Amino acid sequence: MIAALALQAASPELAYTLTIEEAADGPEVHVHVAFLGDEDGETILGLPSFWGGEDELWTGITGLSASGEDAVLTPGDSPESWTLTHAPGAAIALDYQVIQDREGAPSAAGDDSYRPFVQPDFVHLIGNTFVILPDNSREDETISFAFNAPDGWALASDLEHGVADVDALMASVIVAGDFRVMTQEISGAPVRVALRGALEIDDQTLMDNLAHVIEANLEYWDASGEPYLVTVLPLEAEPDWISIGGTNLADSFAMFITTNAEIDTVKRILAHEHTHTWNVKRLGGPLEGETEEPAGYWFSEGFTDFLTTRAGVRGGSFTAEQGVAQWNEFLRDYASSPVRTASNDAILDGFWTNPDIQRLPYLRGQVFAALADARIREETDGAQDLDDVMHAMLDSAEDGPAPSRFIEVAQAVTGVDLSHLHQQHIMDGEMIWLPEEAFGGCGPVETQDEPVFVYGFTLGENENGERIITAVEPDSSAEAAGFEPGMFMVQRVGGAYGDARVESVMRIRTVEGEERDIAYWPTNGEVLRVQQIAFSGDEAACRAALAGLN
Repeated sequence: MIAALALQAASPELAYTLTIEEAADGPEVHVHVAFLGDEDGETILGLPSFWGGEDELWTGITGLSASGEDAVLTPGDSPESWTLTHAPGAAIALDYQVIQDREGAPSAAGDDSYRPFVQPDFVHLIGNTFVILPDNSREDETISFAFNAPDGWALASDLEHGVADVDALMASVIVAGDFRVMTQEISGAPVRVALRGALEIDDQTLMDNLAHVIEANLEYWDASGEPYLVTVLPLEAEPDWISIGGTNLADSFAMFITTNAEIDTVKRILAHEHTHTWNVKRLGGPLEGETEEPAGYWFSEGFTDFLTTRAGVRGGSFTAEQGVAQWNEFLRDYASSPVRTASNDAILDGFWTNPDIQRLPYLRGQVFAALADARIREETDGAQDLDDVMHAMLDSAEDGPAPSRFIEVAQAVTGVDLSHLHQQHIMDGEMIWLPEEAFGGCGPVETQDEPVFVYGFTLGENENGERIITAVEPDSSAEAAGFEPGMFMVQRVGGAYGDARVESVMRIRTVEGEERDIAYWPTNGEVLRVQQIAFSGDEAACRAALAGLN
């Protein structure tokens, strides 16, 4: 065994040791926790429950036991809560095993990447999904965390970056096994990438693009370098199925991608997630309460997308032309969202259950940021913009959650009252139409009518993860083209998802096994009003506009 001490505290109030042991049926993950029980002789233990859209996370915990003076452990009223009675203030040792609570390797079809993976060659854990926490733990509790792993196993975790508190522990990632760990110093701080498997993106290209992203963000926020970790877990998938996702954590990003992911898309996601280092954590934090937090995602996610483009173009991670292309994609996605006029209350209610609702605050928030930026520049005669508000929020982070402070800070800094726009578009959901000059030298924002994109068929999956047409809409262009229920969808070979202006070509396989391509126009004849930036071709002027350097 090798041991790697991830973080140490002089007198830790919570001491965790995670040990990976090789066993006949594969590796086992054991956790030992040492702490002092409550002075009243009863400590409630909180098991993982709901996080990141995953529920019943306690199913990944087994073999829970406790020792200490008079220690007795009994199940609580719910599966995520156990009661530990003991002598007042007794030293307690808690032990449990973390297991993978479903079969199989990480898969794009699985939609379960946040849950613990314990595989023959590797382990992947996120703090919120495996850590048991005593209820007497405070947010500022000092914590130590030690790792033990078999010889030859690589280890990487953001817990290695220094002494942690409870929040950092829960928002951490741990990978071990056949990972390749690269380290590069960026602005005086170590940045690591831990990845496994064979991606179409070579390791150094991934690291170089991450470095560009980080340098651009440090420039925008006028910040110094600090340790950062990106973990990359490849996903099994059908040929030509591309999936890229992940979750931003304390000072890390856990990424899950298919091996055919393209670097431009990966770079955009890396930039978005690294921007979360500031938004929302260092601007005042999210709205309090996990159930209330989605009500502020228009700011924490939408504004993050806006700042991703702004900092990226300013720092050279993206060209102005790439920035315009990104904006036009987001504007089209916003206009074509079937829930584009849903209220913010609807987002709060449906974020974790409706994919369209889940995407809405990203799109609406980004477009609202552009509207706010344009309004501030207009009313201050170009003297100020959204950047001034963001930096003021950074300086006043102690004053409260960022989403609830934005309007107040914007008015205090710029004198511009955005409250009516916020109520109209963010809270009530009214469609946002950007002014023609919103992107300055990039070119005018044009409003145009486009055909509505409609597949005309419904896709499902069989037990092998294959996509199957389960229904075809009567009298649709899909029916006329020859799509039939029972056909297998192999891949798209022409056109683009969401764009009915171009012909789509889909490769299908019949139940008899014959493959053929079907071309059709994926629309129902309806039109949609969309805004797009008509790129001027002036790279320098557009860069200045997108970067906020006018």
